[in-house]
Amino acid sequence: MRFLPAEDVFRLGELIGKIVWPIMKSRRALILRNLRIAYAPLDFEEAEKMARASFIRTVANLLSTLISVKSEGGKIEDLLVVENPELLEEAFAQGRGVVLLAAHMGNWELLARMNRLFPKGSKIGAFYRPLNNLILNDRVLNLRETNGTHLFSKRDSLHQVGGFLRDNGIIGILADQRVGMQGEVVSFFGRLTRVSALPSLLVRRSKCEVLALSLRTIAPGKWSARYHPVEKPYHSSNCMKALESAMKVSLSDCFWLQERWKVYLGKGSSLTQWLDKENVRGSKPHRAMVWLGENEERYELPADFLHGDVEWEYITGKHPQELSEIDRCKPLPVDFLVTTQINQELLRFAEELEIPVLSYPDFKIAHQ
Repeated sequence: MRFLPAEDVFRLGELIGKIVWPIMKSRRALILRNLRIAYAPLDFEEAEKMARASFIRTVANLLSTLISVKSEGGKIEDLLVVENPELLEEAFAQGRGVVLLAAHMGNWELLARMNRLFPKGSKIGAFYRPLNNLILNDRVLNLRETNGTHLFSKRDSLHQVGGFLRDNGIIGILADQRVGMQGEVVSFFGRLTRVSALPSLLVRRSKCEVLALSLRTIAPGKWSARYHPVEKPYHSSNCMKALESAMKVSLSDCFWLQERWKVYLGKGSSLTQWLDKENVRGSKPHRAMVWLGENEERYELPADFLHGDVEWEYITGKHPQELSEIDRCKPLPVDFLVTTQINQELLRFAEELEIPVLSYPDFKIAHQ
């Protein structure tokens, strides 16, 4: 790919995306779920068209990350333009360091090579997740550090990161991906979820400035970066609000191949624990379903499954193949489904829609 023009690599990615889209059944369902939440309320047919376009753009962007090394030797300007560099210059002039909140958006590998587009004299750092394959991990690190970017992993001490910021460094954090129970509960695109507390933690420790960053495709093989202000105080809620605005610049450029709004349920994790405070609600509540058999009546849900942000539906006497129609009858998708006994047909249809199924045989029947 490095020997091909950037435009050709991007168009090749689009072609591959169009070819593989029909056979990527689970990926189609995953992207569709994410976009239905992000864009809600949205017509289902329109959401399907957007999901296809987003997948094709994602494949093109992913293939284009392979040619990011072309920016070596001062050629990043051929791939990337910055719309409002003055916003970063003003933040950098404060002398306390800057945290850049970015998303997996566009050709995000270019973010590690933006040194020459930053204010003069600045140094850049970035967080990364080490890859399991050590050989591939070393190769990726070498490529990302080519232009002097200092990489921090989750294993590094926050004291090191704080010192880098206090020395007026600029650190990029990809903050759009989901986290587990260790995250903070905030509203993201109107849906309650857990997000990384790292950005707000660094701000509290280093008193640095914060900006969000968007990266959109403006032509095949070329991208545009734009900085977005973050409202003070720089806590997690305001940070994610700014990142949301950045992603809305071009949602088709965002990476939706992860279940962003996954609900963590299981041993040691209930709804009330996952969503934390019961009095907090998002503008797009969670949609949950109790699947009942023909001879079953309404169930009394356990107390730890009751939360103000969760709207429950009771489905009685329906065939599992009707699940798709039930799911699409409302703008928001079904987040998870509970039943008293596992039905293999129900599991199959739910899996096609990326809907988790939980079995709770000890629910109490509430006779009416």
